[in-house]
Amino acid sequence: MKKEKSVLHLCEITLLALVSLLIMDFYLLKFLQSPETSYHPMLRLMEATLALLVAALALTLIQRELLSRLIVNAFRDITGVHNKTSLEKFIQELSNRPSTFGVGVMMFDLNNLKYVNDTYGHEKGDEFIQTFTYCLTRILDSDSFLARYGGDEFILIQQNTSLSELQHIAEKLDSLVQEYNTRTTLPLSYAIGYEVSFQNHYFMMEDLINAADKKMYQDKSLKKIAAIKKLTPSSNSGNTVIPAISSETLSKKIRQIQKNTGSSRAIALISTDVENFHYINDKYGYSLGNEILNIIYEELAGASFTVFTTRFFSDVFVSIVDITDLTNEALLSRIAKLDQQISQRIRNTYHVNFFRTNSGICFIPDAETSPETVLSCANVARRLSKKMIPPCCIYSREIDRQEKMQAEILHSFHQALKNEEFQIYFQPKVSPTNGKISSAEVLVRWLRDEKTLWSPAVYIPLFEQNGFIISLDYYVYETAFQWLADRREKGLKLLSLSLNVSPVHFRKIHTFTEKVSHLIQKYEIPSQYLIFEITETTYIHNIEAVNHMIRFFHEKNIRISMDDFGSGYSSLNTLKDILFDEVKIDKKFLSDKLTENGKIVLQEIFHLLKRTNKFIVCEGVETKEMVDFLVVEGCDELQGYYYYKPMEMAKFEQLIG
Repeated sequence: MKKEKSVLHLCEITLLALVSLLIMDFYLLKFLQSPETSYHPMLRLMEATLALLVAALALTLIQRELLSRLIVNAFRDITGVHNKTSLEKFIQELSNRPSTFGVGVMMFDLNNLKYVNDTYGHEKGDEFIQTFTYCLTRILDSDSFLARYGGDEFILIQQNTSLSELQHIAEKLDSLVQEYNTRTTLPLSYAIGYEVSFQNHYFMMEDLINAADKKMYQDKSLKKIAAIKKLTPSSNSGNTVIPAISSETLSKKIRQIQKNTGSSRAIALISTDVENFHYINDKYGYSLGNEILNIIYEELAGASFTVFTTRFFSDVFVSIVDITDLTNEALLSRIAKLDQQISQRIRNTYHVNFFRTNSGICFIPDAETSPETVLSCANVARRLSKKMIPPCCIYSREIDRQEKMQAEILHSFHQALKNEEFQIYFQPKVSPTNGKISSAEVLVRWLRDEKTLWSPAVYIPLFEQNGFIISLDYYVYETAFQWLADRREKGLKLLSLSLNVSPVHFRKIHTFTEKVSHLIQKYEIPSQYLIFEITETTYIHNIEAVNHMIRFFHEKNIRISMDDFGSGYSSLNTLKDILFDEVKIDKKFLSDKLTENGKIVLQEIFHLLKRTNKFIVCEGVETKEMVDFLVVEGCDELQGYYYYKPMEMAKFEQLIG
């Protein structure tokens, strides 16, 4: 594409040159024309040149038009909508915005395309796709972006929208398809899923697409089976599972129950799934998996307080229950007993070694509350329940507060990074021999709106989940390198800085090493002043990638530290082939009062590390007793509140001079 654009640019220059020559030739020809020179050879040459220039100009214009069309078409699919290249570019643009509020994603998948291709040929299949594309284009407006996602998959990105508007678009498409199906013997059948990002339900673009994709497959199984059965009435589906309900049908059902129950009864929605259900399918087969899903449906539907139960998608079930006169404790107890009942039946019938359901509950306060909101809250509670015993969770104001805070954190990140709200802090490390500062660990704090200091525990886990941590780490590295470079230029004292490496970087370790190398070269940082810290747990789960990074940085004489040594489950095993330069003992070893057994363990660890020539750092040093013990045992550096807490850059500079 870059080549075509370069050629197009060259065409523009050529056109300008040709027009200039044409004008010059015209005026020169006019000057030479006279009765005396009408047959002069120079005049004939000028006329020929003029004709050639006109022809060249015409050809260049044609070439320019063809290239322009080529470039435009490069971002269009054969169906006339945007292709995957154009889609990726648009998604990146949306991702770079400060917020995705009001952005909705709709996913579409033709269910019976394979049947049409196999039965009628690919030419008919292409017509099938084009017909569906035509229906899709009729639901678009100025805020719509439609692209072909795959062979029979399409994605619609809608800006300035809401769940109700997306539902309206879905209904409009359904009406168009139904109208078409009344006039054909080969009806269209499609699956649909959609999601939107809003204040209490915030999604980044990648998560938004994934959520819509999952919801599409909520529709797919039932609709695909129905379409194929219609085309092949004699087909046998075999061992089938209770069909899934579409999100539109579920919303209508919730509204109906809300209307019928009135204010006299209290109802709630429960979202239930099976713990690691894919393992059951992988080990025992889909046929047995379907049988298990049907049993779950029977048990949920047969519960005394159940008003309505359905399978929503995959292994997720949704139940509307009557909770009148039930306390929260009684409700949780009843659901826990139901889980035990289901699990016992499954284990006794199929001898499945492990089986557990997870349930999230959301109260339905009134008819004004949208079904989409209720379902979303129940799903949030279900995801949280996986960490609880028993695995049941009620959506609460506290969860709502946390969800909103997480949404605000994710929503604010890009702008906060741009506004330099993230500030680096330094926690000094001291030499045990003289108590002087020998180096420092670089940490990051988020000063929100110049008044609220957010703890890393609040936002770091979120950033590691969605990948924001990569941008934040590079920001911290660059800020720290800039600090070192400024001090070097001013002739001030330099100290070694320890920088944390998130485990996310090891998914693309080559990108990480190249980026860090570029920053080191940019700020001309001497290698002896850099230490990169990697946790023991990260090492255990990414041994090959970590060792690659260590070898890469060792070539540049940069040291690598194993952080939180002793927090993992194979500490001793890692020692035999460890490539780290230093080991940072986890603060858990120094927590509370040092016991005699604790001292013995630390002494043996120190002995092993010293024999392998590792530099030893102890963090979490908080008492004089700890200091005295660590000094005697030969710890190389000490870090903790006994000496210094993490501090702002200005305070650290005053401290070291």
